[in-house]
Order: sequence, then structure tokens, then C-alpha cells
Amino acid sequence: MTGETLVLDSEALSAVVRQDRRIQVVLAAARHNDRRPVVPAVVLAEVMTGGSDDAAYWHVVGRLVLADTTPRIAARAGALRERAVAARKKKRDLTVDAIVAATAQEFAPAVIATGDPADMTLLAAEVDSTPAGRPAPGRAGVRVLAV
Repeated sequence: MTGETLVLDSEALSAVVRQDRRIQVVLAAARHNDRRPVVPAVVLAEVMTGGSDDAAYWHVVGRLVLADTTPRIAARAGALRERAVAARKKKRDLTVDAIVAATAQEFAPAVIATGDPADMTLLAAEVDSTPAGRPAPGRAGVRVLAV
């Protein structure tokens, strides 16, 4: 993970709150390389419920970088989402995941820690310039790490 920004999706952030061993190793590597993990602020909408469990999330995000969704990230996320929806059979709203992928592209080189590597790999791939518009993984300097 040297030189890469670590971007957490909702599953990864929840793993941090649960103190999951695998994500702790990933966070330690980021700290070792002087990289603070980034969480797109919109991820909080997926994990917070207004209940008492929110306190644990607030405690964790206080030690992380919260990234706002800029117009540039939002526009890129929309394009990534539309391409991904067209390329997959499973129907599910990918908006927040697309924002995570677009945020990672903005901070590239980056690695996305995720509980859904298949969708995130599809979203994080840059579109090839051929008429078919096939994903070209790695083009954007974004890797996906399953946690």
C-alpha cells in the first residue's frame, strides 16, 4: 500500500468499528506509510441509523479523513454507476459505491477496502476508449482489496 490512499466503503468502515483483525492489519499498513484512511462522507448514510450504535462510528471517523463529494466526484460517480449497471445482471442501487470509487480515483493512486470486491472492481475500472467501452482495470490507479 506504499504511496496509495486507503479509501473505506461502508463494509470496511463497519469492520473498523467491529475491530475486525483483517481491517486492523490494513489500517496498520496505512499508518506505517503515513497515510490516513479516507471515508467518503456519504458512507455514513449507509452505516448510521440514528441509534446508539452511531457513537462507535463517530469515535472511529474522528480518526479518519472524511471526504466531501465534490461536483467533479459526483459527476464521475454518476458515469461509473451507469456503466456498471449496464454491465451487470444484479439490480441494486450502486450510487454510494460509485461515489466511493470516484473518490478513490480522485485520490489515486488508491486502494479501496471493501466487503463487495466484485461490484467495486467493476465501478473502479476506467472505461476503455474502444467503442465497446469495456472496463480496463488498473487504469485509474485504483486497486480493490476485499476485507
